[in-house]
Amino acid sequence: MFRKKIWTFLFLALFGVIVYGSPTQNNTDYKNWSMQELLFSINNDLLNPTDKAICIEYYLQKAKEENIPGDIINAYRKKVFLVEDFTLQSKYADSLLQFTLQINDMQAIGSAYNTMSYIEYVHKNYKKALEYGLQAEDYLKKTDDEYTLNKVKYAIGSIYYHLEDFDKSAQVTKESMLYYQSQLNDSSNAYNNLRGYISNIYALSKTSFRQQKNDTIKLLLQEGYQAAKKLKSKDRTLETAYFDLIHGMYDHRLQQYTSSDSLLSKALPPIQSNGDYANEHLVYLYLGKNAWDRGQKEKALSYFQKIETLYKESNFANTELSEAFNYLITYYQEKKDLEKELYYTKLLMELSSELHKNNSKLSSFLHTHLDTKKLEASKQKLEYELSRSQSQIKGLYALVTILIFIVFMGLVYYQKTQQKLQQQYKHLIQESPKHPIQLSQRLQQESVASSVSVEFTESQQPLNTTQVLIRKLEDFEQKKGYLQKITQDELARQFGTNRNTLSKFFNEEKNINFSDYLKHLRIQHAVRELTYNPKLHLLNLTGLADEFGFGSSKSFSNAFKEIAKISVTDFIKMRQQDEDFKDMDQSKSSI
Repeated sequence: MFRKKIWTFLFLALFGVIVYGSPTQNNTDYKNWSMQELLFSINNDLLNPTDKAICIEYYLQKAKEENIPGDIINAYRKKVFLVEDFTLQSKYADSLLQFTLQINDMQAIGSAYNTMSYIEYVHKNYKKALEYGLQAEDYLKKTDDEYTLNKVKYAIGSIYYHLEDFDKSAQVTKESMLYYQSQLNDSSNAYNNLRGYISNIYALSKTSFRQQKNDTIKLLLQEGYQAAKKLKSKDRTLETAYFDLIHGMYDHRLQQYTSSDSLLSKALPPIQSNGDYANEHLVYLYLGKNAWDRGQKEKALSYFQKIETLYKESNFANTELSEAFNYLITYYQEKKDLEKELYYTKLLMELSSELHKNNSKLSSFLHTHLDTKKLEASKQKLEYELSRSQSQIKGLYALVTILIFIVFMGLVYYQKTQQKLQQQYKHLIQESPKHPIQLSQRLQQESVASSVSVEFTESQQPLNTTQVLIRKLEDFEQKKGYLQKITQDELARQFGTNRNTLSKFFNEEKNINFSDYLKHLRIQHAVRELTYNPKLHLLNLTGLADEFGFGSSKSFSNAFKEIAKISVTDFIKMRQQDEDFKDMDQSKSSI
């Protein structure tokens, strides 16, 4: 009879899958099903979620009616893992716990506490998860079920890891790992023991990484890779990917970025296929850190923003992944983008607040990286700077207007200055002789001057001192003695007089001191030569200074500007633009 019902059920189930995609039954049908029929449908995913929930409820009620503790426990566990709502999960898990306490089954009670621990862990309530996990361990220690006990220890180690109590995490995980290692030769459960052993190696290597125990990491990775080779193909690919992840993180620490990128990239697809978004984004974090440390900050940014997307879409982040937000803040600090910097600071504050709330005993990371007071101070500073920046922008139009006005006035001033320079330039050209003194004229003047040996007038009357000095000075100017480096004492000796007499002569007759007298003669000569001698335009300022008797280009430039009322560079530039000078330059070149 039972066989007939099963075959009938299978036929109906298959018909329902073909026609509707999943069997559709009314509540009365489920109520009349046997526990075996209900359990078969539940376990083989033949029902949609709504019908499955109804089916589990009937399965639970039948188990209670028939008073079968194992099925009651199984039904409660299925109700827990069917729903995703935290409140409903907690409600069903509590019902499971109360039932196991009622029947006083140590193993069942321990497993029930472990279920409650798992629910809190999934929802990141790590402190509560730890309480339930430790209670599960206490009850299971009173049983002979070492396999379940060490599964619980593995879970407790993971909770300690998230609470950043790495020493306790390592201790508990190591105990679990050693148990599974000792059971590898147990043929009755060998494969599950191997899986448990490998999972604990991975967990311990991750903890050792956070503890910076580099030698331990290398040994664990070596053992992990070796053990993973014994797994079935699909399992081997996944477990190897997790060890590649730790290996890639480790190589990043050693600044072996190329090797790290290769390992992380290889680990990513299997981890993605496993739906493990937490470790998927841990891969992104370290790919981003590799790029950042190599100066590829734009590339790093794309990886860090994937973690931001994960947080915004699923509200998931932990102390490891939150590191990405610090990089994002630093990036926009460097870019001086106050809005983005403020945005990520607020985002990090939000994450910090959530982690503080759920994990009040988190230690170094929260204190160092997610200190709420420091983040709040940073946020307030950014808001102030952004507000001030916006206020400055409001006044920008006025500032731009002022700047435009200043530029306009500057242009007007420049034009007026150029006009004055042009006028002064034309004045200098007009005041200079139209033709430079030729070499023959200079020689003739020098010979005439040298023939006068005695200073007498035509009537042979002796000249007075002033008249003598005037004639000697005229001779000095004709011979361009001022182009030589000469002092007043040397000139007095050449004139057969003394310094005081010569100085008095300059002051009374010329109304100028000797130094200014030389400067004026030299600059007048310079203006004339630069006006009519294109070859001099080929010299730089130092060459011109030497040509016109000055000791340096600076003294020449200063003297030219002082006396000619125009800079020597402006004068030369303007002269070169004159058509008559261009013609003169061409004719000189042709000669």
